[in-house]
Amino acid sequence: MTALDAGTSAGKSTRDSVLLPPGDATRALALPQIPYADAVYAALLAVGLQPSAYEAGLRRGRTGAPELYVRAVWPAGAPALADPARPRGLTIAWSHVTGWAAHDVDEQCALLPVDALAAPELVADAARHHAAHGIDPDQPWTPPADGRWTDAVYLDIALSRFEDHPEEVW
Repeated sequence: MTALDAGTSAGKSTRDSVLLPPGDATRALALPQIPYADAVYAALLAVGLQPSAYEAGLRRGRTGAPELYVRAVWPAGAPALADPARPRGLTIAWSHVTGWAAHDVDEQCALLPVDALAAPELVADAARHHAAHGIDPDQPWTPPADGRWTDAVYLDIALSRFEDHPEEVW
């Protein structure tokens, strides 16, 4: 019998063990923002901005409550950044609590004036603007259009469930 067989055999339980049956393992590892994060990543690549680091996950927010996030990072000196942004780097970040924001290593921050589930192309446009200009209050990014991710309704449902039952993911 293999480890996988042990987790799926009748009468066997893998609760409190490192072995999870495939269904439970999928539920335990699935983060609802992953499809959105994938769409944003594809949009960033489409505008020529491959992040040095890109992650999506679950963390404890400032209040201690679970918070889903996505983060794209171009560190200081990244060649994708133009001269105004290069010395300070750039991070474009999303949280299901706060929505989208841009910040740099000097803690300059700009909330992106878009829907919390903005169209990935809008997020990529904001990243392109901040990669060119840095986070400059004299040159704020203005969305060229309004738009929501085409699959936002599904993430809205998942986020609502997450808010009601964070222990299922956490």
